[in-house]
Amino acid sequence: MEKKNLLKILLLSTVVVLSSCKKDSPIPTDPVDLCGEDVLMPADFSFTADEYNTVSYGGQTARLNMVSEMMGAISSTGTTADALMGMFAHEEGGIDFADADLNASSKQIKSKTAAYSTSTVQMALHSSFDSWFTDYATNVAPIVGTTSMAAPGIAGMAGNRELNGKGMEYDQITAKSLIGALCLDQVVNGYLSEAKIGDAVDNTTRDPNEDNNATAMEHHWDEGFGYVYGKFGPDNVNGDLGTDGLLGKYLNKYDDYKAIVFDAFKKGREAIVQDCSTVRDEQAQIIKETLSMVVATRAESYLRDAAGYDDLSPEYFHALSEGYGFILSLQFTYTVDGTPYFSNAEVNEMLAILEAGNGFWDRTDAELIDMADAINAVTGL
Repeated sequence: MEKKNLLKILLLSTVVVLSSCKKDSPIPTDPVDLCGEDVLMPADFSFTADEYNTVSYGGQTARLNMVSEMMGAISSTGTTADALMGMFAHEEGGIDFADADLNASSKQIKSKTAAYSTSTVQMALHSSFDSWFTDYATNVAPIVGTTSMAAPGIAGMAGNRELNGKGMEYDQITAKSLIGALCLDQVVNGYLSEAKIGDAVDNTTRDPNEDNNATAMEHHWDEGFGYVYGKFGPDNVNGDLGTDGLLGKYLNKYDDYKAIVFDAFKKGREAIVQDCSTVRDEQAQIIKETLSMVVATRAESYLRDAAGYDDLSPEYFHALSEGYGFILSLQFTYTVDGTPYFSNAEVNEMLAILEAGNGFWDRTDAELIDMADAINAVTGL
């Protein structure tokens, strides 16, 4: 697979291709200068129209909060499979969450998970989540906090880590899988796609009673923003990631990537306001590639971490569980040519290797390092 090149996109972001941009003047005198000056990046993610704050992404905040509560349930005793499935596939008015606002919400996690994959891939992944929930509730939850020791084929504790029979820590696998299948997929394959922010999307109509007076294109961009920064709600104008537990948490670990993504979200949104499609699309591509590199970097690093820990230590099982989820997430990445780093079939191959035999109990350091090297070779990390 061709080595991916974020630098090319970053350099493109500094080039002003004015010929494809438009301004409000009905009779532009210079066809090369349709956008006027280069789009200036705002200081924060705050945009108004007719005195309305047009930024809103309440649905994204709700889903991130739903995931947070679900993660708490996948590390506690007494949790049932039905309870976990209810949180995953919540229906408005259900009593799946402790938070009454989430119960009243019409949003759910399941419908947005792998939403831009084929129906076959989506159904298979949803089935995986259901099987994880069932195995956790049936075999893992009863041993949480006990002295039952994990062993090959037997769920139990390894230090403070609760493992299934293959040595998998379900809260880590679920969370890291949702980083790709929910958050990344919704941003790079959904809200920042041609279908959501392309020139055919309405960027003129405003209604104070609909999406805070934002145009359809503006609102789609903001919803993509929400899957990264939405844990704080729509007042997170500074791009704070301090309490996010999904994609934002790992973006926050890389200062360079963090600055690149937040700046691109701000500049791209301003480009939409100015109706400048070239700058909008450049910034969208920067976001897609940079977030994808975060996922790939974590997949590789957790494999190497697991190989470096003492054999079968709690840290080993923990790191490999995180790596498993990030590997699953690789199929939702978006590179310079619009393809993922690894296909669904290639990802499933890697996951099958990790699960073979007694799963994590049987893996060797050499196997994990070889897999990390393969990821490195494809991504160019």
